Parts: sequence; C-alpha cells; structure tokens
Amino acid sequence: MALAFFDLDNTLVAGDTAQAFSEYMVASALPTPDDFLTVNLAYMEDYDAGTLKLDEYMHYTLSPLFTLDETQRAAFIDEFINKVVKGMALPKAFVLLEQHKKAGDELIIISATGTHLVAPIAAYLGVKHALGVDIEYKEGFITGKLVGTPTFREGKVIRAQQWAKANGHTMDDTYFYSDSHNDLPLLEKARFPIAVDPDQILEKTANERSWKVMSLR
Repeated sequence: MALAFFDLDNTLVAGDTAQAFSEYMVASALPTPDDFLTVNLAYMEDYDAGTLKLDEYMHYTLSPLFTLDETQRAAFIDEFINKVVKGMALPKAFVLLEQHKKAGDELIIISATGTHLVAPIAAYLGVKHALGVDIEYKEGFITGKLVGTPTFREGKVIRAQQWAKANGHTMDDTYFYSDSHNDLPLLEKARFPIAVDPDQILEKTANERSWKVMSLR
C-alpha cells in the first residue's frame, strides 16, 4: 500500500479555496473590513512568492468567523462547499483519486489552507484523511491563533511524516501531487513527485529533475 498525498488548491480544484472562501464571506452577512479582499490578495501574492507570513495571514482571514459558534460555522462552511467548491472541483481529479483508491493506496489531502476548510472539502472529494493548518478554538470559537506545525513548505514534510508514523506507515512508497513550488520540500521527499498544472518555478524544477508533469484541467 502506497501513501498518496495531494495538495488541494489549484491541484484537485480549480482555484484557491481559501481565497474563494474570503470572497464568499464578503458576499455574505459576515462583518468584513472594506479592504478585506485587497489585503487578502496581497497575502496570496506573498504565498506565490514564497514569502507569506502564515500566522498573520491566517489571523486576518479567519477574523470574520470569530463570532460564529461551532454549529453556525459548520453550516456556513457547508453552504460554501455546496455553492462554490462543487463548481471548483475538477472531474479529472475525481478520476485520479479513484485510481489510487482502486490501487489500495491510502489517500491524504495535505494543504496550507486551514483545517476548518480542508477537512470538510476533503470529505466532499471522498478523501477520508485531511491535514491542514490547525487553528486554536476556545469554547467552540476560533481565536485566530495557530497550533502545532503548520502544513506549509517544510511543515508539510513534518506533518506528513508524523501522520505516516502515527498510522503505521513509512514514507518509502509515497506519491505527492502539487501545483506549487512552495511544496518542493515534500515533493523532494516523495518517491513519486508529480507536478500538477504547475507554476513556472515548479514546472522548471520538474523538467530539470525529470518529474512527471500532468494536468487535471
């Protein structure tokens, strides 16, 4: 049995679910600053450049959810998945996931997006295991603080290794699918690194190292 890790945004879905969620919050009745999307876009540009300060970004983009309790938050996210994420999901991604399931592989989505989104989106995609940026809760409310090792850059390697060990697996026979050069640390650890609709930096690296390059679009 192999482990098959998948990035989420711009890999299994067309676009960035965190950005789409920010847009959805602005369009809803949740309180958001007037420049919320402008600031969020600047953070996304930092991510693309590999300079994102994840703790600042997460606190800022989570802030509209601070007043929602667990039930309200779950309902809001479920509505977002039904109204937005379903339209972002790529048909070829479902085919790829099914191929790994039929091969008997263990599937895990690992994303730099918060677990509050990654886990329910993974469930919608039919993937049981999900690793995302873990956030702090107090009495059921989001505080905006991060906990543990964030699933970002080198943090994805740490969390993947921790998950494998905790679940009785090794990283010897591992696939990892991603679009982003930010995921190079885990791609380099995978036995089968696959660049999916890669950004320019990852595409160049993949070609230089003879990694598989594919499209799910």
